[in-house]
Amino acid sequence: MRIKYMYFLTFLFLLWACGKSKYEDNIPDKEVSFNVFPLIDFDKALTSPGGLVVTKSCNHNNGQSCGYKDHGIFVCRMITSDSYAAYAATCPIDLTELQIEKDKVLKVKCSKCNRVFELDNNGLSGNARLRGYKIISHIQYFTVQSYL
Repeated sequence: MRIKYMYFLTFLFLLWACGKSKYEDNIPDKEVSFNVFPLIDFDKALTSPGGLVVTKSCNHNNGQSCGYKDHGIFVCRMITSDSYAAYAATCPIDLTELQIEKDKVLKVKCSKCNRVFELDNNGLSGNARLRGYKIISHIQYFTVQSYL
């Protein structure tokens, strides 16, 4: 009887331990939609694998601001595949602007909480994740759109 009780308590402990994380994305929703032409935009920074830029405007040329509090959106070219990704340039925990890590490929850092987010790993840092945006590929360009 005592062994069954111990198994039951162990099961309950594991059930609670594997529960949902308390992490929550605090960035308010904002509709985003813009086109990127990798061969001409951002001084061709997105033509090579590992290329990373931050765009502060959704049209690159004096367009509406992108992202939360004009922090912008990171647009990058993946290293292992010939694809692109886009993430909010805002820390989802502290709502501060993220900075590109110098001398590190596809990594950005929050100066307040010191988390380093890996853009080539779905924007993860521990249990926190950057807000991602949908990429729609076309022949010579791609479109960045919000997940709504």
